[in-house]
Amino acid sequence: MSSASYRNPYTIGGWVNGRRYYGHTDLRQYILLGSDNYIWVIGSRRVGKTSLLRQLDQQGRKDYLPVYLDMQGCISADDLRDELVFALEDREDRLARLGVDLEAIAGEDAANVLRKVCRQAEKHETRILLLIDEPESLIAIAQDEPAAVQRLRAAFQRPANLRVVMASTKTLARLHDVTRDWPTSPFLYDFAPLYIDGLEPKDAEQLVRQQQRNPVQVSRDAIRRIHRYTGDHPYLLQWLCYHLYRPDHSLRLPRKQDIVVDSMLASLFRLQFQHLSPTERKILMHLTEQIDDAAGISRALNVDLPDVQMYLYVMTGLGYTRAVEEDRLTIGNAFFHRWLAENLDKLTVEGSEITDASVQEMAQAGLQEEVIYWQEQLRIYRERLGRLEVAAARHGGQPPIRLQETIDDHQRRIKELERKIDAYHLTHER
Repeated sequence: MSSASYRNPYTIGGWVNGRRYYGHTDLRQYILLGSDNYIWVIGSRRVGKTSLLRQLDQQGRKDYLPVYLDMQGCISADDLRDELVFALEDREDRLARLGVDLEAIAGEDAANVLRKVCRQAEKHETRILLLIDEPESLIAIAQDEPAAVQRLRAAFQRPANLRVVMASTKTLARLHDVTRDWPTSPFLYDFAPLYIDGLEPKDAEQLVRQQQRNPVQVSRDAIRRIHRYTGDHPYLLQWLCYHLYRPDHSLRLPRKQDIVVDSMLASLFRLQFQHLSPTERKILMHLTEQIDDAAGISRALNVDLPDVQMYLYVMTGLGYTRAVEEDRLTIGNAFFHRWLAENLDKLTVEGSEITDASVQEMAQAGLQEEVIYWQEQLRIYRERLGRLEVAAARHGGQPPIRLQETIDDHQRRIKELERKIDAYHLTHER
């Protein structure tokens, strides 16, 4: 038996891309190939928003000129301009080939810089993919310098060759409240809200096994327990697997004792709770003590059932809750559940930065956009299936195993999307 010792392959903190990135295939596909040019990706802290943007930066280079813009720390319009120019400098060689002189436009405001880059890129039939991280900074800037943020929004809307993707927590919903009374539309108007949360079980297993790199030895029982403990939340998957890793490049079987909320996780969960509206907090506190369905939550909290369903739509989309035992719900993962239970007597519904009204508006917009998202995915998978079936026909009745598996996967995804769309229409078009 080999005595070789391996380096722990799991990443706690920091973004990943390339072979270290797993999951969200359909979301990435929709962002790059779908019809929406203005997309707001909503996710809780540590769910992988930055990694998603970094993966899009790498994956989108075939069809776009991607620009990754980090707004963290920006407190003024000048800061926004400086960060945008800094981001563009990372693409300076390619921009120079398009005839963009960054030095000549660097002193202008962010809106003009972006417009001029897009205009020059359009002459060369190049599309810009603007990937914005930490756009919550726009909230304070919109309060202090509304004209600058209005100009930035106009710069987003006008170029036909610009696709804007913002990734944030749902606190960005406050930007809608701050800009609601603008003479033009509020800033987030026309941005399609899409949620990012846990991985699909197949993708989670690939991450656990590190399938895209040097595969780790993991038992089937360990996979099941990791899924149950983490809810397939990307950060918790990495955290738990990091602590389960053994020098022989395998994972030991997780135990309940491994559900430990250290100071880093406690800080994360505290932030997650702060990003909930008052009613969302009540729902979480209720589910901390018992598994329940929407009707039971409605009765216990004296909240109308349709409203409870809308809150749960957002909370499940963000991984705060998850379905178990048919229509019954519980807390999204065992780590968050433990933190809630240990702090239940200290948690309050007061002091939330997010209003119930904002969550309801977000849910309504999200539901409408989700159907469009499903329809777009259905179109993409049907087109791909057609090409795959043509390729299979060239092999007569015996296509290669990998090709047949891909065809089967596309057929499965198409049926699932058709089911979701039919169920939505049955529920909302009566």
